[in-house]
Amino acid sequence: MTEVKKMPLSKRGDMTVGNPFKVIILFALPILLGNLFQQFYNLADMRISGETLGEDALAAISATGSIYGVIIGMANGMNNGSAIVVTRLFGAKNMERMRKAVAHMLLINLATAAVFTALGLLLLDSLMSLIDVPETLYGEAYSYISIIIGGIITTILYNMGASVLRAVGDSRTPLVFLIFTSLLNVGLDLFFVKGLGMNVGGIALATVCAQAVSVVLVFSYIWKKRPELHVKKGDFRLEAPLFSELALMGLSMGLISSLVSLGSFALQRAINGFDKATITATGAARRLDGLFMLPLSTLGTAAATFVGQNYGAKRYERITSGIKSTLIAGSLWSALGVAVIYLFGAELAEMLTASTDEQIISEAVMYMRINLPFFFVLNLLFVFRSALQGLGKKAVPIVSGAIELVLKFVAATLFAPYLGYIGICIAEPVIWVVSAVVVTAVFAVDLRKLRLEQEAL
Repeated sequence: MTEVKKMPLSKRGDMTVGNPFKVIILFALPILLGNLFQQFYNLADMRISGETLGEDALAAISATGSIYGVIIGMANGMNNGSAIVVTRLFGAKNMERMRKAVAHMLLINLATAAVFTALGLLLLDSLMSLIDVPETLYGEAYSYISIIIGGIITTILYNMGASVLRAVGDSRTPLVFLIFTSLLNVGLDLFFVKGLGMNVGGIALATVCAQAVSVVLVFSYIWKKRPELHVKKGDFRLEAPLFSELALMGLSMGLISSLVSLGSFALQRAINGFDKATITATGAARRLDGLFMLPLSTLGTAAATFVGQNYGAKRYERITSGIKSTLIAGSLWSALGVAVIYLFGAELAEMLTASTDEQIISEAVMYMRINLPFFFVLNLLFVFRSALQGLGKKAVPIVSGAIELVLKFVAATLFAPYLGYIGICIAEPVIWVVSAVVVTAVFAVDLRKLRLEQEAL
């Protein structure tokens, strides 16, 4: 058995002490701001494309969103899952094994980047045919998504570095880097498109370049400022049990993300069967939805880290308090999001698309007004699913993702053909309700087991 090396933890990053609500919110806020700036990449792409290159360019970017979502969802999910192992080792104060886990994560990420880049580019034509990208948009859509996939290693490595820092409680540093690179992305967008006269390929190239800078920044910081994360040559010597644990946890979360995104293939295909205005409207609405969804997914990330650290430290009584705090925060945000969309949805859609087309604006608003009220349910899904991952549970979150995948195919097959655009709008809310019921029931059972274990200690 590996000897546990006891080392003092700084108060910053240790989520096993302090008021759970305050600890979670202070941890989540930098992640949220970072995620907002990461979304800023995409929003800036849409705004500059619509304003400078026109609505065809805007529709071309929207038409391939599900392809990027599947690939990046799998890759980032794997990092978040593997980082939970690092989180538990940090909570247990087993620093030597934590460093080995980080080294193994790097190996997994390099292999993942190579496979995803090769397969993504090789199968890109087939993937675009699968989601039925309109012929009139095909050239620009291919130009955009091929560059994004070609630079996928920059996104994967940045998210690894950020995930490791968050695992040891540092959610602030990745935020600083994302603010800088988000602003850099906008500057590069303008340089490549307006300065060099490039099309949507310039938009994609700007994103890849900005993400490459973020990789250099995050790994330089780890090397200079976080000695507890410094890996040695011996840490890369493969240990089958540790490698398996990292791979399985990563695969669990990666499959959840990719299954959900894969289901979006079916929805995207159904969306691409409508006219160009509807494709643009839905793309804009989904991006705005994603923006409002970020605080909920961020709270889920915080819940996974909080639960993971306290589970590793055997502080089971704190897990319940932390979950309640997270649910309250998510509900408050959901209420605010509903109010904003109902009051200012049209203005937000017009601002994002740089379009005054009444069909685009009205359909985007319809989509958001149907989806946002169900964020209260989505909050339950994110928090309980993340908590299960923090406890090391792999099967149930994957089953939840599989349910979403199946239901999205059902929705695309039944809702859109028979209900038209309204069928697209209601598809995901229906899916969230079913998935939330499953994970909430399972978490309630596991929480009861933890309470019994706590009483036995």
